[in-house]
Amino acid sequence: MRHRLLVVLLLLAGALVIAPGTACACSCALLEPAEQVKGAAAVFTGTVVAARRVGGDPLGTPPPVVYTFRADQIYKGKASAEFEVATNADSAACGYNFVTGSRYLVFAATGRSGLLTADPGVALNTSLCAGNLLVGPGDAALRAGDGLPSGESLGAELVTALGTATPPPATSSPTAVATPAPDASGGGPIPIWIYTGVAVTGAGLTFTGWRFSRRRGRSRRLPD
Repeated sequence: MRHRLLVVLLLLAGALVIAPGTACACSCALLEPAEQVKGAAAVFTGTVVAARRVGGDPLGTPPPVVYTFRADQIYKGKASAEFEVATNADSAACGYNFVTGSRYLVFAATGRSGLLTADPGVALNTSLCAGNLLVGPGDAALRAGDGLPSGESLGAELVTALGTATPPPATSSPTAVATPAPDASGGGPIPIWIYTGVAVTGAGLTFTGWRFSRRRGRSRRLPD
């Protein structure tokens, strides 16, 4: 009996050592939308275009993930066409699992969050408690009553807390089209047909002068 009890205790202890992450769960304090905006350094809507895992100890806690967003509307923070945001890989450690190709309302903070076990090398981070929200595709500013993928509607309190949105800066400027320089008279470039006409007229006058000079030469050589 004692032998069996000892085996059970050893198995339980081994399970706790092997999978420490399963013994805890993320617990978030309920924040009002205004508090979520105030606590964030950057608030924007954007689509996930890339994700990469930060290097760490493969035998330890899963290292954080850095997501790249293509922004479409910015509510707070520096205007940028793209944002890199780090979060824990495990939701039990309050990591937020963004899906590539989906659009989100993101609340990102600066500085060390206290949750990341490895330095992600980016300035912004977020968590399951930040207030991130999966929104519908598009690039327009969020409005109260907009339908969400969850089947709910966007609340007026959140939209009011977000305030006015601004689009991100353009990633590239349009290519300038070169235009012909005007001539000295200010009348624009000289058409090619004028050059052609002048050349033909000059050639005709030259030929006429040559024939006239030959006739005069002959008339001088004739006897009286």
